[in-house]
Amino acid sequence: MSDSIRNFTESLLKDLEENENGFFKVENLDGLAYLTIFPAGKKGKEVEYREILKRLDVFKISGIAEDEVKRILKSKDSEPHLIGKWPGKPEASSLDLKISEDKMTVHGILHPPKFGGKLLTRDEILAQLQVSGIVFGIIEESILKLSQADDYGKRTLVAQGESPIPGKDGDIRILFQHPGAPTLEEDEFGRVDFKNIQIIQSVKKNQKLAEKVSPSPGKPGKNVKGEVLPFEEGKLAEWKLGPNVKISEDGNLVQSLIDGRPLIDRFGVIRVDEVCLLENVDFSTGNINFPGTIIVEESIADGFTLETDGSIIVKKSVGKVFLKAKGDIVLSGGFMGRNGGMIESGADIYAKFIEQGKMIAKNSIFIEEAAMHSELIAGESVVVRGGRGEIIGGQCVAGKMITCTKLGAIVETRTVLSCGMPPELLSELEDLKSEIRKNQDILKKVDTSIQKLSDDSQRRSLSPEEKDSLPKLQAIRQKYSSILENLFAQEQSAILSFDPDKNSFIEVEREIFPGVEANLGRNKKFSVKLKEIPGPSFLYLGGDGQIAHSKVKPKRLGLLQEESSESESSAD
Repeated sequence: MSDSIRNFTESLLKDLEENENGFFKVENLDGLAYLTIFPAGKKGKEVEYREILKRLDVFKISGIAEDEVKRILKSKDSEPHLIGKWPGKPEASSLDLKISEDKMTVHGILHPPKFGGKLLTRDEILAQLQVSGIVFGIIEESILKLSQADDYGKRTLVAQGESPIPGKDGDIRILFQHPGAPTLEEDEFGRVDFKNIQIIQSVKKNQKLAEKVSPSPGKPGKNVKGEVLPFEEGKLAEWKLGPNVKISEDGNLVQSLIDGRPLIDRFGVIRVDEVCLLENVDFSTGNINFPGTIIVEESIADGFTLETDGSIIVKKSVGKVFLKAKGDIVLSGGFMGRNGGMIESGADIYAKFIEQGKMIAKNSIFIEEAAMHSELIAGESVVVRGGRGEIIGGQCVAGKMITCTKLGAIVETRTVLSCGMPPELLSELEDLKSEIRKNQDILKKVDTSIQKLSDDSQRRSLSPEEKDSLPKLQAIRQKYSSILENLFAQEQSAILSFDPDKNSFIEVEREIFPGVEANLGRNKKFSVKLKEIPGPSFLYLGGDGQIAHSKVKPKRLGLLQEESSESESSAD
């Protein structure tokens, strides 16, 4: 045994010896009752006389000499002493086996021995399983617990079959870049390069766009009787194709029919858009209505409209224009709407800044520098960050999340935000999780000691001290296993006591200025009136139904990392 394991074992045993309570046992040897009393540790509780008499009364022991019992209690010599007779013939413990209808599980119910009868041994339990035809999936730990009579009358899972694993369905492998979300990479100064978000791509005619991936095989299962269970085969993937693509003769490849922009939408439909490349949009071109992707290299004159079923990419800033696309709209510059222009997307909008304009996106709006005195409406998220990251004045509405670096302005510009459906908060589970981790660590160390002793016993004879330490270590393991089981039950109960839903929230990295009003649900308002609030700040609905203000970020889905540090309907 290594020094570290030996020291740990000695420490555990010392702790057990000092804190262990005294205990006693009553045994039936050929119809005679024998009492053994074990002393307590230095800090443990000794066995009491009334406890012994109560147990003897339960067992109906006759011919008890009370003076002898007191003498044995006083000596506590850990040796068996004859104290009387058992009332009847000893009967060993028995085990009822319940095999499920699908033959995938077996539960055992252990019945206690009578009149001091013997406990079923591990080998006897295994033999009973064998007789019942149970040959697969036997749970050794459960057999050991039953042989130690841990829980009389409790259903214990003793064997479990292995379910078949169905084959994995085939898939479609896309051969061009298709980010589901923009690649917003920050540099060392925390700035985002909106010109490099991997939105604009192109393919040549006959270029490969996608290929089929064959289904992967499954794995057969087996029930507790050892019978093999077949698995379900994976299905072939099916193509979902839009315009300007073709399928190869063998049906395994998709290629482009034209030079254009490859896309895969949220429903998995692959298509190639024609690309309309324009230098400028003005009176020389008129308004543009085009089915594919529109790319404008220079400027769009005020008052002109671009409309497309694809995407719009503009490489300069725009003014009072009207852009409408079913796909993404990307502005390498910004949008100065002068209270008249509008940009509307059936997907996402990306821009460097917006001033006195209106943006509507079915999914999300991403802005690098600032949104000033504008109206932003997004079905999912509004993200203003990367540069200055300011939302100043106007109105901002998002279905799930609003995040920015600064909110409002020092001159108390009225800025109104509305975000999402009211979330329900889950109770803080960190204490429980910490307790679970601590007990798991102890249990792991105990298991290491037990395993080391077991390994040593295979190579050499254990010393008397090592032999004595093994059952004590197993007792410690049983104790901490029980504690862990209870902690896991408490954790599950805490989780199930709530109805988790997607969390909507407002995040401000730096500060919130006076003049800001945030709404999360009907009549749930958070307003900043007298002085700014330093960040980070997160606003969401607390457990009391009121808006909570916290410096801790909630998870986008499911549990909150921390419950609110402060709930308030207004901040001074």
